[in-house]
Amino acid sequence: MRSDVNGSNGLRRVIRRLGRNRRGGVTIMSAAFGALICVSAALAVDVGMVVLKGRELQGAVDLSALAAAGSLQHAEAAAQATARANLADIATLSVQTGVYTPDPRLKPSQRFLAAEGQVNAAQVTATAPAPLFFGRVVLGRDAVSITKQATAARPGGAPTALFSIGSRLGSVDGGLANSLLSGLLGGRVSLTLMDYRSLLDAQVSLLQFSDALAADLGVTAGDYDALLKHEVETGRVLRVLERIAGAGPSSALSKLTVAPADAGLKLGDLIGVEADARQGLRERLNAQVSVFDLLMASLQTANKERQLALDVGARLGLADLDVMLAIGERPNRSPWLTVTSRGEPIIRTVQTRLYLEATTAKGLSDLTAIKLPVLIEAASAQARLKQIDCSPGPGATLEVKTGVARAAIGAIDKTKLRDFKSKLTVTPAPLVSVLGLLGIKAANVTGRADIEAADPHWRQVRFTAVDIAAGEPKTVGSKQFGQGVIASLLTKLDLKVELLGGLISLPVSELLASVRGLLTPLGPVLDGVVQPLLELLGVRLGEADLRVHGVRCPNQEGAPQLVG
Repeated sequence: MRSDVNGSNGLRRVIRRLGRNRRGGVTIMSAAFGALICVSAALAVDVGMVVLKGRELQGAVDLSALAAAGSLQHAEAAAQATARANLADIATLSVQTGVYTPDPRLKPSQRFLAAEGQVNAAQVTATAPAPLFFGRVVLGRDAVSITKQATAARPGGAPTALFSIGSRLGSVDGGLANSLLSGLLGGRVSLTLMDYRSLLDAQVSLLQFSDALAADLGVTAGDYDALLKHEVETGRVLRVLERIAGAGPSSALSKLTVAPADAGLKLGDLIGVEADARQGLRERLNAQVSVFDLLMASLQTANKERQLALDVGARLGLADLDVMLAIGERPNRSPWLTVTSRGEPIIRTVQTRLYLEATTAKGLSDLTAIKLPVLIEAASAQARLKQIDCSPGPGATLEVKTGVARAAIGAIDKTKLRDFKSKLTVTPAPLVSVLGLLGIKAANVTGRADIEAADPHWRQVRFTAVDIAAGEPKTVGSKQFGQGVIASLLTKLDLKVELLGGLISLPVSELLASVRGLLTPLGPVLDGVVQPLLELLGVRLGEADLRVHGVRCPNQEGAPQLVG
């Protein structure tokens, strides 16, 4: 028993001596850290090989991007040959040609846009394996795949086009135009037909207009980015336009500047610019636009989401004609005109609603005067740039899609006319009251008609150098209303006789024939009001008008450059 105790105490003493003994600790730690150093060295070799391979691959991709940009028509072949001549073990290589825009407002990843046609840049993406020596034990494979990308562009920037949507006016009705301008300006307007003719025929430099407006606002000369962010009253825009217009247009514009014209207009909502001002926007804006088009586009953009009551005066055969116009905002703040090198931005016409209530001067012997309510809706048409061609002459192809066009006869809730977020419901409207005819002692004749047309597909419109020089718009759209909007509606009008005090509806052929005889002449009369008014607004149902004001093809001679 005593020996066991002594043995236990001896073991404890040995353990205590070993715990106090520091000899040999460095050897143990050195062995442990030595193993870690070996592992780190092995990983460093593998990481170094991956980095080295990445630099080799980046160099090959850079050279292949420069070769592709130097031969854009054969970009794929040039990139493949150059890349494999500089790095034999490339696994995959893809080439995209497109448009590079040196705009500092865009993120580097957004400056290159893949496109077809007139392109100025190429982007190459390639992958290659980087070998592993020691990492294969951890990862279980002999190599890792690395990817590199490079973009190269020709000097001079991308070709750009200046185009607009909505201009179509060839003639003008002085009474309608004066009524519309009075509503848009908030004051009485009285221009003669000669005044309007001078505004229609005159052209003004968009660059000169922009520079004059910048000087008037105190914006630094040439800083178009700052100018387009400014909000200015339409009256100020008119005064600047008056100063730079010719003698005839200036005289006509001076009659408009007396109106209040206090609606606010942001220049960027009127003129959209995709290209950077510091990279030659001055040259891109050097194009001519119609004084009247610029005037109307400015007023419509400033008067978004407004409803106007137009005094168009009595028309032939009518006792009364009430016209209400609602102008909506261009969707997504789309500009009327844009300078761009690619398919953005999409430009759109303003949404428009027109409501008329026409009352005839007389009726049949037993009918009161007929009252015809008509709703016209034109949703926004839209256009975008498809491609630019710089040879043999500067030209452009646009894509256009017409908006939903609707014309209806019937009653609506007039308080919702300017609420463009809601669809208007059209119900049968009482057109005429019958006092006593054909044995019917008391009845109403009601009517309703509705026509809707839309083009859901993008359609291409080509503008040659001759078309651009001529300055003529091209029209795309539906011919649903070819014979006149209201004349088309009247052919589809569903008429019914409703007995007053009862729920029974029955057609009476003689009565309906008499009512149709009174309605038919109204078609051409009201179309004579509607068509010119829509043209003043730059819209027509189911149609869109496009105009390319200019194409700029920069000199792209010289060696391509790598870009960010």
